[in-house]
Amino acid sequence: MAPSAPAAGPPQGPAFDAAAHARETARLIGLEIAPAHLPGVVANLQLAAQMAALVQGWPLDITDEPAPVFVAR
Repeated sequence: MAPSAPAAGPPQGPAFDAAAHARETARLIGLEIAPAHLPGVVANLQLAAQMAALVQGWPLDITDEPAPVFVAR
């Protein structure tokens, strides 16, 4: 039986500001992001945040364990 999709819940914590995150992280590590590249960096951070939310939002049971080996099917 295939698991059903997780139920959407209220967002947790403050909203993710991808532009601020990109600028601050770049500043902290000394990385210069050209202004023309910032929209692409922000778009990819937003996409990564959406993917992470799907994974983090998946309901796990106390008996669920990580798979020792990933096998694509």
